[in-house]
Amino acid sequence: MGRKQNALVVVAIDFGTTYSGYAYSFRDEYKKDHTKIYSNENWQSGDGLITAKAPTAILFDEDGKLDSFGYDAERTYSELLEGGDAEGYSYFSRFKMKLFQDESALQHPISRRKNKISRDLILEDVTGKGMKALKVFSESIRFLKEHFLKSCKVANFKLNEGDIHWVLTVPAIWKDNAKQFMREAAKEAGINEDLLTLAYEPEAAAIYCKEATVQRKEGTEGCSLQSFEPGHQFLVLDCGGGTIDVTTYEVQNDSVLKELSEPSGGPWGGTFVDLEYECFLKDLFGKDVWETYIKECPEDILEIKRKFEAKKRGTKESQRTKTTIPYPASLFRTYSTACDILLVMSTLLHGQHPMEDLKKSVHSKTVTVSNEKLRYEPKIIKQFFEKSIESIISHVRDLLATSKRQRRHIDSILMVGGFSDSPILVERVKREFSNLVIISPQDAVLAVLKGAVMFGHNPELISERICPRTYGITVNMPYDDRRHPAKLKCLIEGRVMCSDIFRTIAKKGDPLTVGKTTYTMLCSPTRSTDTEATVEVYQSENVNPIYTIDKGVSRLGILTVPIPDVERGKSRRIKVEMHFGYTELEVTASEEDTNRKAEATFECLMK
Repeated sequence: MGRKQNALVVVAIDFGTTYSGYAYSFRDEYKKDHTKIYSNENWQSGDGLITAKAPTAILFDEDGKLDSFGYDAERTYSELLEGGDAEGYSYFSRFKMKLFQDESALQHPISRRKNKISRDLILEDVTGKGMKALKVFSESIRFLKEHFLKSCKVANFKLNEGDIHWVLTVPAIWKDNAKQFMREAAKEAGINEDLLTLAYEPEAAAIYCKEATVQRKEGTEGCSLQSFEPGHQFLVLDCGGGTIDVTTYEVQNDSVLKELSEPSGGPWGGTFVDLEYECFLKDLFGKDVWETYIKECPEDILEIKRKFEAKKRGTKESQRTKTTIPYPASLFRTYSTACDILLVMSTLLHGQHPMEDLKKSVHSKTVTVSNEKLRYEPKIIKQFFEKSIESIISHVRDLLATSKRQRRHIDSILMVGGFSDSPILVERVKREFSNLVIISPQDAVLAVLKGAVMFGHNPELISERICPRTYGITVNMPYDDRRHPAKLKCLIEGRVMCSDIFRTIAKKGDPLTVGKTTYTMLCSPTRSTDTEATVEVYQSENVNPIYTIDKGVSRLGILTVPIPDVERGKSRRIKVEMHFGYTELEVTASEEDTNRKAEATFECLMK
């Protein structure tokens, strides 16, 4: 840990899809009380709404400089649009999901090139204008960093750069290049790499809940103590705005956590529900009406989204009454205006008001209109959640079945993350897994953030992880026409060889001792006259990949080692070391018995 251990304060930044925030604790106070963690829970929208985190929204001015972040960005951009002054500005929101790599969506070559995570990845703002993703992410992180530093000055805390150990949360299911991207963004934001740690979101939540010990059991009155005793096995269901992260753990005798299964999940978070809701409104009012409304009344669109967010947190599976949601008068005016001549003629000829047409739509049996309010039948509101919840339940069910086959004894589910505040999700999880104890901390929305602070103080709270993918390098070997494809046949220094062989170093499913596991492999130069040894590092979703050109295999990066002594020919041995750190993978390559080593450690971002 080096300089990190000497830091006076640990500051964790939870960079979420929908909301972002930070929390911190001082080293001396942490030693006495692990749960004494502070956070800024006073992010204000300006219209009375106060939340524990700020919306992940950022606005850049005409010169590409940061204008505002969070609620200020939402409000400022809406006002600019209302006044017709938004030209030249760039507004981004909920952009974190761009780093989630859904393999099924990346099968097409064009999609793969466009969405490849690199320093040159481009994000499109709400109008379609492009900006480097690294800038958007780094400026967002910079804002949160500066907000903390300003709050320190107000409180008369005198902190130097070396006094702060920064922790940045990332979904555990992200690929290595996405994690590396976040590290690069943090560096661009002015955070010293030696004082930066990445924390996996479900791990952080598990750490917090284990350390805090006071849990609220769903289905019981009040609070009860739920200690995480040695041998206790549980599943963490981290329900965020964008992704759902699922991991299983076991408490060890020394109270640290051992990962039982590699992280898994998908893009089924709270924004999935929001999308279903917006699609319904588009269908109800008409695509043209809705798109016109979005352009003409952005401030009111923001109000619609916020009111639905509040309703999301109150919707229950057992609900039998209708849900009433008020809407801005501007929505109904836009609808009436867009109906134009046909409905005006209908009104003149048949005495029918344009709003009557809405009342007689295909949704008239499930949605009613009254005084600028829509009243939804319970089944319609529940439908907005259905796809998301079904995906979550199915995934958890499969994971529990796998755990049972492996003779594990998962007896509880720990629900954390902002989306886990949704009663309909909690009720469904309780019903589907009635044989398990469903637990949620009192401050589920901050569990990841506070757990990340604890992880920063003591990363050894996680003792063992499961290798999420198979890692290896590409090598050549003597060609065998009985088992090697002809397209990989090549001639190297007079020998017939097979190229692109995937030589496994670490296998998917292997247990990894956190911060201590290092794999070593020896290989030789391709040619006896080579003055450089190129080591290409690959990863695969398959347990036993054969070739580096196989489906599901991707290249992570390249290391180049100088080997100038050609007189030794192929007898020169290259040592490849793959080290699994606390949350990141490092690979180094060196010529054995010399001091010649690749200058940089392995990194996942390709130019």
